[in-house]
Amino acid sequence: MMMKTIPTVLMALAFAGSSSAKSLPESPDKIQDPYADLVEGKWVHQKEPVKPGSLPFWFYADKKRARGKEYPLVIVLHGRRSKAKEDEVFKVQGIATTWTKEKFYKKNPCFVVQPYYPPKGGWEKIPKQIDEFIEELVTHLPVDQKRIYLVGFSNGGQGTFQTLARQPDWFAGAVTLSGPVSPKSVVGKIKAPVWAWVGENDTPLNKNVRLPALVRQLQDVDKRVKLNIVPNAGHACINQSIANPKVQEWLFDQKLPD
Repeated sequence: MMMKTIPTVLMALAFAGSSSAKSLPESPDKIQDPYADLVEGKWVHQKEPVKPGSLPFWFYADKKRARGKEYPLVIVLHGRRSKAKEDEVFKVQGIATTWTKEKFYKKNPCFVVQPYYPPKGGWEKIPKQIDEFIEELVTHLPVDQKRIYLVGFSNGGQGTFQTLARQPDWFAGAVTLSGPVSPKSVVGKIKAPVWAWVGENDTPLNKNVRLPALVRQLQDVDKRVKLNIVPNAGHACINQSIANPKVQEWLFDQKLPD
């Protein structure tokens, strides 16, 4: 009897773990309204969600380079905003703008989006909104769906790992900074290579326990996952990680198989 029930249980568990995973919709050949109005060659703030119930965001695309061609999509998840006021304007952050600096962007044109959530929230609380927001982007933008990337700092790093695990077939790669999660929640579910970073002076729990344990277990499944501990750096070692040209080039070298 036990030999018959164990496979059944395993199949049920596997199904439950993958029930939220789905395929992305097809992308159009050109930018669709209302996103066409956001292509300004500068950062544009979409304070009200384009779709009711979705997320507000900052958006960047170059007019000269975003026509008639598919481009990679970089989605940037910010850290927790627990000290922000409800009416405070969310400003685009360096973890996003670093991808649009001319030296890099000229070589690697792309769509860069930094969604955000209200204060006192966390990405772990809105997985459905994240997924639907990404679907919304690829439905309106000519995205190269073999080159969709996630970048996350702190709570955004946690959200990155969770999103990679929830939708493993969507992403070609990710960079995270100072954002560990429980290994059991993501190990065996993530398919994309991840380059994780943490500062040497971050909390001992992050630096010595959580991130190393997470990366070790992810590496048991995929050797492309790696961890760098930045000397003399704290929680926000952005210049050495996300803003490092070598890290950016590594991410853009990642591509889903044909």
